[in-house]
Amino acid sequence: MPMLLKCALLVSRPRGWRAYLWLGLLGILQGKPEPQIALVGLYSLVSFLATAFAVNNYFDVGSDMLNPKKYNPFIGHCDRRALYVVLLNQAVALALVALLTPLSSFLVYLSTVVLGVAYSSPPFRLKARTGLELVSHMLYFGILLFLFGALLSHVQFSQQTVAIALVIGVYSAFLQLRNLRDDREFDGLIGDKTLFVRYPNFSALLLYSTAALSLLGSVYVLPVSLAVALPVAVIFGWKYGWERLVDSFVAVSLSLQVVARLCTCF
Repeated sequence: MPMLLKCALLVSRPRGWRAYLWLGLLGILQGKPEPQIALVGLYSLVSFLATAFAVNNYFDVGSDMLNPKKYNPFIGHCDRRALYVVLLNQAVALALVALLTPLSSFLVYLSTVVLGVAYSSPPFRLKARTGLELVSHMLYFGILLFLFGALLSHVQFSQQTVAIALVIGVYSAFLQLRNLRDDREFDGLIGDKTLFVRYPNFSALLLYSTAALSLLGSVYVLPVSLAVALPVAVIFGWKYGWERLVDSFVAVSLSLQVVARLCTCF
């Protein structure tokens, strides 16, 4: 049993959750959720991320075996029972969301889970369908995560809230395009027709475009964040490359928006 639980944790890849968990928490922090609902929200976000990454690991064994940079626990000592543990936990999270949150929150969460599973698993495997792999990622690893958190917090949707959701969607597209670029060789070898496999030049243009739009959108959401976000982003960009500049700028800007909103509440 301890080994099974360890495998369930390994296949869930918690180190990969950071950006996506943050997107969901941004939604929750747009309002003032009750403590119980906030805990349900956090648990359900973690459960979904575990499910999405575990299902991806399970159905990406073929390409990961070819990629020396990928560590997939299903290639070796972990078997499908670890996936069953993760899915069982996901069922519990779905039940809690259904019982304790409004119907709108449950429907958004259910849509998120369905898309997250359909992205990697047959017969849908949206990851292998040109264009759908990008749009689905923008939803289940972007806009829907934020929307779920915001609905839990009973947020009144304003122009700024919609702007944040759109920035998150574009930034999620940037994250996905970066992943597709890095995996294009191995995706192509197993027959996944991703954007970067079929249209590498166009996809590269999209990568740079979504990066620029993410930066501009973050400034639009909170213009005063530029004074803090830009120096931080330049430091990270100088040390780790332009993609980390984008990551840090968006993260700092949208996080400062939450801080500014909370400060106005006191």
